[in-house]
Amino acid sequence: MRKLLTDNRRERMSRGSITLFVSMLLLVLLGLIFAGLKSMRQAAARAATASALEQGLYSVFAQYDRELFEDYGLLFLDGGYGTSGLRLDEVLRETETYAEYILDPTKNNLTGGGNLLSIRLNRENCSVTGYVLATDQENTAFRRQVCEQMKLQAGAELLKKISEGIYQDGEKADGLKKQAGTYRTEKAQEYYDRDVAEGLCRPVPSVEQSGEESEEISAEEIAEGFGGNVVPVWENPLLSYRLLRGKGLLKLVFAENESGLSRKSIGAGELLSDREHALGMGMTPSKWEGPMEKLLIQEFLIENFPCFQDGEQQKPLLYQAEYAIGGRRNDRDNLKLVLSKMQVLRAASNMIFLMTDPDKRAQADLLAAGISAGLLNPELAPVLAFAIRVAWAYGESVLDLQVLTRGGKIPMVKTAESWQLSIENIGRFTSAAGSERKSSRAGLEYRDYLRILLMGEGTDRLTGRIMDLTELNIRTHEGKESFRLDHCIDAVNIEIGTSVGTNTYTAERSYGYDM
Repeated sequence: MRKLLTDNRRERMSRGSITLFVSMLLLVLLGLIFAGLKSMRQAAARAATASALEQGLYSVFAQYDRELFEDYGLLFLDGGYGTSGLRLDEVLRETETYAEYILDPTKNNLTGGGNLLSIRLNRENCSVTGYVLATDQENTAFRRQVCEQMKLQAGAELLKKISEGIYQDGEKADGLKKQAGTYRTEKAQEYYDRDVAEGLCRPVPSVEQSGEESEEISAEEIAEGFGGNVVPVWENPLLSYRLLRGKGLLKLVFAENESGLSRKSIGAGELLSDREHALGMGMTPSKWEGPMEKLLIQEFLIENFPCFQDGEQQKPLLYQAEYAIGGRRNDRDNLKLVLSKMQVLRAASNMIFLMTDPDKRAQADLLAAGISAGLLNPELAPVLAFAIRVAWAYGESVLDLQVLTRGGKIPMVKTAESWQLSIENIGRFTSAAGSERKSSRAGLEYRDYLRILLMGEGTDRLTGRIMDLTELNIRTHEGKESFRLDHCIDAVNIEIGTSVGTNTYTAERSYGYDM
């Protein structure tokens, strides 16, 4: 009996120890499970915090300025939100609003919703820790986006072709101006002697005179000694040339319709370059890493902004490509400055042709002989011959500008076939323009000459003037009257903090149009 009781007690104890072991094992397993669940919950909270911030940033940057993108293909967030101030608080508010959809899965969810672990995160804080504006560090972000846009728009092969063409034209233009600069008045006798040596004209006769006409030698006899006819002083084309040139370049180029030129202007304080720019903080703007930065910026200007040839448009300035070169505050002055630079280039090229073409040299020498004979001072012939070439080159350059502004073509270097102005019309090249003006089949157009002039502009200055024009043009859109390009955001860095119970989580993310 006693043995039986002992066996029963042992059996019960054995069963109890198993129960205790299983209970302890379950307790450990449950602890591991709950610890894993808590770890998963914390990981999910961290991921949700980061995802919420990323969704907020993506949603905010999806609100890029539509007018800026549609007009110029540039992606910037208008940090002013229609006002004249930089509204970083609005950027934060928008980020927080879109982040809430992940932080609180039940937000605006009619079914009650929920995430995998039913986490509802409380937003504790949200702050901007860095941002990049379009104008930061010498307009780095703007320049990068311009280059990216033009590379996409034009394509590598076309850009390479344009680059090679502009480079060659620019080098040729520089060479022409340098060569023309070597022709000087003090070398007039040397040039005349050269023509005599080549048989293009007769040598200047030695004539003794005291300022009054000699009875022994008449003007006709002096002219005959030169091999030309007498040109009376009052028909001296150089006098008429001086009077015409005094009218100003615009009156000469647009003799028929100068009154039709734009008189639009912009006042003080209307340009981006007129004021101090807002500055970003805490972030470095991404630079353009590819080649041909200046070419891309230059082509962006030519493709997106009107010039003189584009006619009337609803823009604050009509001659905007000319503004990028001239930098003046009104269309008329910008056009005048650009045409003056084109005229210098064309006159240089024309002068070289007149100094090298035998037929034109002979005509200039003959006319100079006649004028000097009429003045009873044949020793003036060399100087007059050089002066005639200068006046002739200038008159031809005015005709060149008339052709270019009317949509024609003018070659960089003239030939006898492409030459326009006859020597007898030097002093009346405006009235004779209608009959002598002609466009060449092969040559450069007005925009091509603009490209050559743009090569002489620094990249920083050119970019700044493009930004002036961009801001002015965007302000013409309804609701964009206060638009400021230095409030346009390219990238931003935001930090957010959340909590669940006693646990807190933070996340920091950067987002921008260069990422």
